[in-house]
Amino acid sequence: MEISFLCAKHADWVYSHPLEAVNFLARDEFQGTTLFYDGEYRECLPYLGCAFDITAILLEVDEGQNPLFIEKAFALSSLICDAYKALGLLEYQTAMQRRVADLVIALSYQQSAAVQSRHAVFEVSTSKH
Repeated sequence: MEISFLCAKHADWVYSHPLEAVNFLARDEFQGTTLFYDGEYRECLPYLGCAFDITAILLEVDEGQNPLFIEKAFALSSLICDAYKALGLLEYQTAMQRRVADLVIALSYQQSAAVQSRHAVFEVSTSKH
């Protein structure tokens, strides 16, 4: 089972408008967190899920370089998993945990590629001198 909250149209919009998407991230995170702490687990999931998806896309666009987005992704995924657990939806909780694991793997590849790219640029620039 794969779990996703944003439709393709909205995901594309986030890729195209990352700066504006931060506002929607903040709005969804606030609404979802408020509902979560009010015990409204079923109602909080769409908001927290959209905030998580936006965060994951922004991490991809940013090549995993923003530690605040990394922290936010983990915090949101924790709330989502806790909400699924409270609702007894353990298969959804497992799917979300798998999604976070996939995100961590993708981030490590992005960060590794960014380091290799910087080294390649450094080697080219120093070999010219």
